[in-house]
This record gives sequence, C-alpha cells and structure tokens, in this order.
Amino acid sequence: MKRIVLCFVLLSLLAVLLSFVTLVSGPVDVPWDALLSSQIFWELRLPRVVAALLSGVALSVAGLSLQTVFRNPLAGPFVLGISSGASFAVALSMLAGFSFGHFGTLGAAAAGSLAVTSLVLGISCRFRNNTVLLVAGLLIGYFIDACISLLISWSDAESLRVYVSWGMGSFGRLTCNGIGIFAVAVFVGLVLIGVSVRYLNGARLGDEFARGLGIRVPLYKKLVLLGASVLAASVTAFCGPVAFIGIAVPHLAYLMFRTSNHRVLLPASALCGAVIALLAGLFPTYPLNAVLSLVGVPVILWVLVRHSAKEEL
Repeated sequence: MKRIVLCFVLLSLLAVLLSFVTLVSGPVDVPWDALLSSQIFWELRLPRVVAALLSGVALSVAGLSLQTVFRNPLAGPFVLGISSGASFAVALSMLAGFSFGHFGTLGAAAAGSLAVTSLVLGISCRFRNNTVLLVAGLLIGYFIDACISLLISWSDAESLRVYVSWGMGSFGRLTCNGIGIFAVAVFVGLVLIGVSVRYLNGARLGDEFARGLGIRVPLYKKLVLLGASVLAASVTAFCGPVAFIGIAVPHLAYLMFRTSNHRVLLPASALCGAVIALLAGLFPTYPLNAVLSLVGVPVILWVLVRHSAKEEL
C-alpha cells in the first residue's frame, strides 16, 4: 500500500512539474511578468499542456482496457487498428472536403473507431487465438492505410498539406475552442470504462469467470469497447494518430505499481500516460510519434521477451 501511495504522489508531482515547465518554456522567450497576459501562453502553451494531459490519460486507459478485455498484452488502439479507423474517417473528412469543424472531425473519428472496434470484437469472438487477433488488427490497419493512400492520390494540394500535417501527430494542434469538446469526449470515455471496473477485474481471468461473479459480461464489454473507441477517437481527432502510448504505458504502470487491481491500475495508467505525453511534448520541434517511439519500442520489446520467457517455463 505504501508503494502505491508513493508512486501516485511521485507521478502527480512529476506531472505538475512537467506541466509547469511546458507552460513557461518554448521557442519564444516571454518575460515572467507578461507570461499570463500573453497570447502565446493562452493560445499555444496552455492548449498544448491540456492536449498532452488528455491524450496521455485517454490512450493509456484505452490501451489498458483493451489489453484486459482481449487478454492480450500487445492489444491497444493503434495495434488493433482502432486508431487507424479513426484516422481513415478523419482523412475522408479532410481530403474529401466534408469537414464540419471540431464536432464534425470528432464525429467522423468516433464513427471510424467504432466501426473497427466492432469488427475486432467480431473477430475475437470467432477466433480465440491472440495471435490471430493481432494479425487481424495489423491487416485492418494496412487495408485502411491503402484506402488513405487512394484518397491522397485523388486530393488537391491544399487538402493534402493539411492532412499530412495532421498525420504527423502533435499536441500543438489543439486550440482554445477545442479544449472543452476534447475534455468532454475524454470524460465520457473514462466514465464508460470507470463504471465497468468490476468487469475488468473479472475479465483478467476470462469472461466465464466474470459471469460466475454475476457480472453482465456482454453489457460491460460493450461499454468498455465503446469507451475505448471514444477515447482513441478523441485523441486522433484533435492531435492526430498518436502511437505507442496505448500499448506501452499500461505495462509501465503495472511495473511501477505491481498490482492487477484495475481500481488502482486505471488511475495509475492515466497518470503514467500524462507524464509520458508531457515528456514527449517538451520537444515540439521533433515529430511526436518519433519521440514516443523511443519510449514505446523498448517497452514492447520487453513485453515480448517477458511473455516468451513465461511460455518457456
């Protein structure tokens, strides 16, 4: 218990410190006495901090939930193609000229992610093999990428420029007008998963075990998948396709907190995700996904090695 409290305190302090550093630092020097009254603070730095916090929380919780539901340590919004579904819908909105502001982009991303989530759920019910699920997710992602490539080939130069900029991923794309919508979408996704925490604890040992506890498995599984889709879609809509946080951070949280109780793991993953996102956001001149890969790839390799060692025992 002391370890858990200490980890929460340290992560909270680190998140506050990184938020403060992001707010007061940047490519342009702003005097301390003029910081709070400057447009740079309110229109650039504050939205960037909010974007990093919300994205880190959303993707980490979504990744943990998907890994639990599918009982697969490598499941996540990006690997299972859910983020790709959101990306395709946003690409269709941008490249085909059907954009309707923040609500339109978010709605398109949500529809795309929900469609892929439903497809993945159907595959998981038909095939119990985790490897098949991962391969299916990768194939879905490749298929969607091919569709996006066709859209790109048919698009004009201006639409293509906007999409390419969005596709690189960035916490600096969020505006003050979009903060409220982004926050509400993340809150809705967190509530859907939060009310299903008892199911998540039971689902670690399988759906049959959860049913034995008297849990309405079909209902709560749908709530979790809906919540994960909303979380992944909101991040994709406002920050672009952000990789590795959803798959890597839950393992970091487990490594730190050493518990499988989702009442602890959910907030722990959220805090870890916020810290990792804020760290990546300290380097705005570098591509976001490139920075995140430096953290995500070693973690994924560690998971593969650890999983392989367990199978050999």
